[in-house]
Amino acid sequence: MMTRAGRSIFIFSFWVLACALPLMLVPGLLLGFLGIPSSANVVARIFGMVLLFLAIYYFIAGRRAEFVPFFRVTVYTRASALPIVALMVLLTKASPLIILFTVVDALGALWTALALRLDRRHARG
Repeated sequence: MMTRAGRSIFIFSFWVLACALPLMLVPGLLLGFLGIPSSANVVARIFGMVLLFLAIYYFIAGRRAEFVPFFRVTVYTRASALPIVALMVLLTKASPLIILFTVVDALGALWTALALRLDRRHARG
């Protein structure tokens, strides 16, 4: 049975997949929206591939109740994306639209953190 935290990770996998596929298949479309030069297409495709692999990991892990340590570490890594990317935007004059993607990561991390707490309470009974 899928835990609350697992469900949050499982659903998050679809967000990651939704980011991965455009980067792999039509990077110019997404890069153009974000104001990133199209010369970065190859790098974007490779990043899309990495995101695809991450989506698969999240998809599989979310369905496994015993992957709690993985769920916990994703809370920290996904939450850290927002301040790190915001800092990069400030320091490099990158498009602030990039931050929107990390807001979803941070909200997903919050959801997983709360779900982990509920799962822990439920397990204690």
